[in-house]
Amino acid sequence: MNWLTALDEGIRIALSALRANKVRSGLTILGVTIGVLVVMVMAAVIQGINGSFTEAISSRGVTTFYVVHASFGVDINTGYEEEESDFMKNPPLDPAWARDLARLPEIQDVWEYADLSQSSFEARSGEERAEIALVAVTDSYLEFDNGDLVDGRWFTETENYRARNVAVIDSAAALDLFAGRDPIGRDMLISSPGIGVTGASDAPFRVVGVYRPPANLFAGFATHYVFIPFPTAYKDLDIWDRLIGFAVRPNPGVPLETALDAVEARMRELRRLSPGQESNFALITQDQVVDLWNQLTGVLFTVMVALSSVGLMVGGVGVIGIMMISVTERTREIGLRKSMGARRRDILWQFLVEASTLTLIGGFFGLFLGGAIVWGVNRWSPIPAEAPLWAIIVALAASALTGIGFGLFPASRGARLDPVEALRYE
Repeated sequence: MNWLTALDEGIRIALSALRANKVRSGLTILGVTIGVLVVMVMAAVIQGINGSFTEAISSRGVTTFYVVHASFGVDINTGYEEEESDFMKNPPLDPAWARDLARLPEIQDVWEYADLSQSSFEARSGEERAEIALVAVTDSYLEFDNGDLVDGRWFTETENYRARNVAVIDSAAALDLFAGRDPIGRDMLISSPGIGVTGASDAPFRVVGVYRPPANLFAGFATHYVFIPFPTAYKDLDIWDRLIGFAVRPNPGVPLETALDAVEARMRELRRLSPGQESNFALITQDQVVDLWNQLTGVLFTVMVALSSVGLMVGGVGVIGIMMISVTERTREIGLRKSMGARRRDILWQFLVEASTLTLIGGFFGLFLGGAIVWGVNRWSPIPAEAPLWAIIVALAASALTGIGFGLFPASRGARLDPVEALRYE
């Protein structure tokens, strides 16, 4: 029971020190509070963003995968200029191969696409104009994306096959281009190509539908989307063939690995690769997409650790100052306790409990404020922030360890005091 008595005594002394040294203790608590708050909020935001991204990917089917001409490991920004990179070295995909892959017995559907959303396209309707994210897809895209039509229709198989100039736009594009008027049946011009388009364009398109993407965080941020038939984009906009890819969905009951092997074998035949040659294309699974995303959010996690460390360092420096003062003020008490049989570890334990109590108070304040911020983010922003249990445990453990780590030096100094000299201290 001695350690419980020491624990109780240490907590009482820490609270007394907090009342006696409000400014110094407050600065210590503030530093730890900031560190814990940053951990709490950043972990909740990252957790929410990762959850939304995984949900968005899963909505397209866990076994859906992609055929691209170069893997995600390629630095695309460099690849535009460096011929030796896979992005430039690998030959582009032929859109006709999509129908070939769809005939495989393991495959249910194949959609060819070209994501031009990073290019500088502009849509105009009369005097109204808007920067748009252009995506070239097939007539069966909704089966792949799980989005909804809020008005009108999607373009038909005939319109897709004959490369008709029809478009489906989202609600934001409809509002900016048609100023509240019904967009169905109205015309607009798409112009000003950027990266990904090899020639200038000023093509007319007729709006046939208004689209709403699946509900997730990224749907809230991504707006002004315009979907057009893939053959139309290929014909009228002269899109860069290195942006072409295929989305592949295996037949129900077919294992993902079996479908991947079948598509890879057929793609090698289409590429005319010999058995010893390395594949000059890539198959990307949903898990790989999620892994890549987690690598990106890992950078945010590193920033989170760095920012929280600054706050904990500030609190730790405060702990050293307060504990050094506490040891000095209680030198005679230490000498008296040692003369009555207190061991060095008893003194060390007492001061470490005192230091940890101060930092844990800051940790609890940080959790309370962080929880309030997370609640506000959930209520007033589209981010579904969710504080994971591990973040709460890590935050409290970090605050306690800050007290132990930074309080160790002054605690050791107090524990090493000679009892005779300590009793003589004035």
